[in-house]
Amino acid sequence: MPPECSPITRSLYAWEIQEAQRVFGISLTYERVRVHECTAFPDTVDRLGRMLKRMPAPTQPNAITLGMHSYFPIRLLEALVPPSNIMHYQIGWLIHELTHVRQFQKMGWTYLYQALKAQIMSGAQAYDFGGEAGLLEGTQNGQKFKDFNLEQQGDICRSYYNRLARSLDVSAWKPYIDEIQDE
Repeated sequence: MPPECSPITRSLYAWEIQEAQRVFGISLTYERVRVHECTAFPDTVDRLGRMLKRMPAPTQPNAITLGMHSYFPIRLLEALVPPSNIMHYQIGWLIHELTHVRQFQKMGWTYLYQALKAQIMSGAQAYDFGGEAGLLEGTQNGQKFKDFNLEQQGDICRSYYNRLARSLDVSAWKPYIDEIQDE
């Protein structure tokens, strides 16, 4: 963690809410979300878990969402940047974590058990929803958003947001995002 990164806790910025609404619509209680920046424990938990599973050390920072609180080891953006900006990835990362907040709002603490179970059972593969082809196949087979594990759900939302921000085709994602927004 850089020395200038001292921990803070804050509400979502208005621009973050606007961007998140592109994915979640009104299905998320934005005003209750708390973002914790520059907190070391998500990376510590990740390193410990990898060590216990005899996996290589992490190559990128890790975030953790517990209930309405999302913890990031870095300082997030203070203003919206264009998708061409190298730091734009942080918005998609926040969208992934907000998916877990939404899961908590819908499921209670069961979401945490299910997210951890997916990570323990599948490791890095827990996030793989099959990309555009997997979503198209899922739609053809009647698969619903809830049929994906909770980490896949987070990455479906992240990739939808990233594609939407870049004005790319999101038609494969749309049936699943519509489910979220209709709840």
